[in-house]
Amino acid sequence: MGATGSCCSCEDDALPGSEDGRRPGRETRKRSPNEFTIVIDRRTGEGLGIDASPEKNGTLEIKNITPGGLVDRWNRSQPPDSREHVMPGHRVIEVNGRYSSAVQLIAACRENEELHITVIP
Repeated sequence: MGATGSCCSCEDDALPGSEDGRRPGRETRKRSPNEFTIVIDRRTGEGLGIDASPEKNGTLEIKNITPGGLVDRWNRSQPPDSREHVMPGHRVIEVNGRYSSAVQLIAACRENEELHITVIP
């Protein structure tokens, strides 16, 4: 992860589109049985410590996890047999209610707040 505090090394304009990724009203994203959500506190402005690539399906594929970064610290805080370890190859599918837009996922990852990041293996 770069010094800019972004969540990943991909570019904001890597995928075109202006959809904000949020759904109006009661509509929600269909859940998958093997997804999980991690909670990361970015209020200090520290970066997530992941490299990710935007995918055409509106997700971010995690390519690398930086040792000592926030996501790595999340992984180390989990029991060794936990299914909630974030690994390269996993995909970020939602961040704080935003989904279906890689650009919006990136923007959400850059916000300095508590992040609820939903990941799927």
